[in-house]
Amino acid sequence: MTGLKQQGKPERTNRATPKAASSSKPYALEMTASAEAVYQDLYRKCKEAEERGDLTSCHYTTFRMVQDTIKNVIQVNPLDKKYALAGDLSNIFRVKKGRMRICWIAASRGRTIVVLFISETLRKEGDINDPYRVFASMVMSGQFDNIFGRLGVRIPHKQSPFEIQ
Repeated sequence: MTGLKQQGKPERTNRATPKAASSSKPYALEMTASAEAVYQDLYRKCKEAEERGDLTSCHYTTFRMVQDTIKNVIQVNPLDKKYALAGDLSNIFRVKKGRMRICWIAASRGRTIVVLFISETLRKEGDINDPYRVFASMVMSGQFDNIFGRLGVRIPHKQSPFEIQ
């Protein structure tokens, strides 16, 4: 009974305040050129499958999975610690969908998410094309340093990509 004072209990108030409402502003979503290229390629293959009427195609389901993950996981709570990587990459987040990986950084101050990487290859630990190995090499090479700086996110300490856990 919001707003009504019950005997012996304090009045309950609506917890939504103008400050809380402004913090619910959606995050802006950006992608690096490489993530955008993978996303566009997945989209193109999905549309081709759709035009053929093949809604069970792996291309169709993969794109829908990536699209759904970005919209309903990453954009909903981009700073959720359960998606954080460990060690020097702890300021980077990743979500696993099957054997696909999507990695991003986010800044609460500017309410911005940048998808840094969408894996093109499926994960196979130890493989030279393992998405984590490829992504870690990109990060450690400094490829994303300007994005980290723009968002005010700590730039990971540079080390050999072979030392990353």
